[in-house]
Amino acid sequence: MAISCVRLVIDEMGFMKTPDEDETSNLIWCDSAVQQEKISELQNYQRINHFPGMGEICRKDFLARNMTKMIKSRPLDYTFVPRTWIFPAEYTQFQNYVKELKKKRKQKTFIVKPANGAMGHGISLIRNGDKLPSQDHLIVQEYIEKPFLMEGYKFDLRIYILVTSCDPLKIFLYHDGLVRMGTEKYIPPNESNLMSIFVKTQLYMHLTNYSVNKHNERFERDETENKGSKRSIRWFTEFLQANQHDVAKFWSDISVKELVVKTLIVAEPHVLHAYRMCRPGQPPGSESVCFEVLGFDILLDRKLKPWLLEKTHLNKINRAPSFGTDQKIDYDVKRGVLLNALKLLNISNMD
Repeated sequence: MAISCVRLVIDEMGFMKTPDEDETSNLIWCDSAVQQEKISELQNYQRINHFPGMGEICRKDFLARNMTKMIKSRPLDYTFVPRTWIFPAEYTQFQNYVKELKKKRKQKTFIVKPANGAMGHGISLIRNGDKLPSQDHLIVQEYIEKPFLMEGYKFDLRIYILVTSCDPLKIFLYHDGLVRMGTEKYIPPNESNLMSIFVKTQLYMHLTNYSVNKHNERFERDETENKGSKRSIRWFTEFLQANQHDVAKFWSDISVKELVVKTLIVAEPHVLHAYRMCRPGQPPGSESVCFEVLGFDILLDRKLKPWLLEKTHLNKINRAPSFGTDQKIDYDVKRGVLLNALKLLNISNMD
């Protein structure tokens, strides 16, 4: 299912399919990370859809570690990432933070996830942080308790980014994407619903994962972009404009000034080093054999400030965003992403 939209767009653009390992292929598309040896073997006219070294922001533990470093060195520039701790290594730092909160008589909610968890499994919300086990492999993050709501529902935004070069870094932002809504009306965390996130109705309220919410009987499939549990960002920006919100600032905060560029700056030295190791002798500014379509998951708080979050509310960038299309809106948005990406790469005109 994940490759279906890719195949449809490749057909639409008139590419001729060749065997998977054909050394003459202009475009090589892989659903998983690519071995560095494969990148080293590519001819200059070939393009492959992954960069080496991108795991520095696409693995949630690596991203948390790298963001923590940036927050310490440039705290005013990296305010779009909630505080995050990786257990057991940062257990003591977390407990010190909890003690400081108690001294100041402040109370915060934390979202806790097993380091190897996925699709909402094993997630809980807590307020009493000193009861967390010290040796478990967990990721703990401050929870955004006051999100921007749509019709009473929490939601996140899937933003698509194209990286065409790391030397120099070239980034393109697609001005559409998906709005993915929870399927139970949102109630801020309280003593009665904190630990009951294990109950399905609480999962559907607090988590915006499509993989979670599609199982709720309240999940609404619709063929239009302005109704149902999955909508388009193009519609959402029209909604913001109709309600007198600053749409230009919304996109600027996500792209140029804030989130996307500063996140990719974190990855850039790692990606550049790994790429140069794969392609030694290539002069700076030469055509890159790698490109990458990334999926950023973003939550807006009630002031429309964007926060970099994984769908399960733990920050992560998706380097293999799903191009499956089980609704028309999926096809329309993802087809646009892929068509624009391949046109920007100009692959079809390469010899």
